Amino acid sequence: MRKAEGKRQTSKGEGEGRRPRRLSSSAFALCLLLCVFCPGAPAPAQKRPKPALKQGDARKAIAAAPGFALRESAVVVRGVSAEGVAPVEVAADVTVGVRLARVEDERAEQDSMLFRRKRWRAVEFRTGDRSWEEFDFAASVFGAEAVEPARAAVEELVAEFEARLRESKGRPVEPLSRGALTVRQLTALGSSVVAELGVAATFRLARPARGRWRVNEILLGDFTTGDLEAAWRRADAVKAERARADLETVRAALERFRGERGFYVISDSEVVLMDHLNPAYVERVIRLDPWLRPYRYAGTRDRFTLSSNGPDGKPGTPDDLTLSR
Repeated sequence: MRKAEGKRQTSKGEGEGRRPRRLSSSAFALCLLLCVFCPGAPAPAQKRPKPALKQGDARKAIAAAPGFALRESAVVVRGVSAEGVAPVEVAADVTVGVRLARVEDERAEQDSMLFRRKRWRAVEFRTGDRSWEEFDFAASVFGAEAVEPARAAVEELVAEFEARLRESKGRPVEPLSRGALTVRQLTALGSSVVAELGVAATFRLARPARGRWRVNEILLGDFTTGDLEAAWRRADAVKAERARADLETVRAALERFRGERGFYVISDSEVVLMDHLNPAYVERVIRLDPWLRPYRYAGTRDRFTLSSNGPDGKPGTPDDLTLSR
């Protein structure tokens, strides 16, 4: 009996000194599956989808959207759709300038003939450094039913912001937001004001093979520009007709000038040209083309050339508009 007990004791001691046995590979796999699928187990981390393009590239494309030449600092990218998802969309806030003028409020009942009630009317918006586009012209391109609601929203927001400025009596006023629009500040310019306006919009981009990303469409609430590049081609066609009409008006004035003086205006400056023609031979001063760039003039006693650099703003390209004698 004692001998047997000694064996049992020896066996027990040996068991206490052993290392725990390792799980077999099949047992380890089973434990792993239980940890993954059992309730309450932490879910494995998922990778964020790769964006379709870098934010810097998106910012450049939006700043240079067809019809615009904004500073990149005016664009804040909020999100980019995932790679492989079509169409590629970028959510961004864009800071633009809108000029508003005081007009008689046709919607209000007027109390007297002397003091007419006025309201703000959005006249034009900034498309680039010193470049502006008229709301009326944009309505003719994109459709009044699309542009006028956005125009009215800007006017109402600016009127409310102006009222808050008056109530603040010189104290700083926080930016005012309504929907996708935010008014940050107003700058008075005589009888008009320029509103610094933030616009939250979605931009649809595409990139041709080996080309740069380009904005194809802008969505702002229910409003869409449709094919943006096609819309601005229509706009440029309308502007080209206006430019041709301007050139014809100046040509006719030059002919009247020559009929009286015996020679054309001798100059290579459109400023000098208008100084000679206005107001005796042409009623209005015509110096800028519809793209807000100076017309070019070169004249001698017997000949002259009038031209516009056209939509691209570059001389000597196929879209130039030229009239000569």
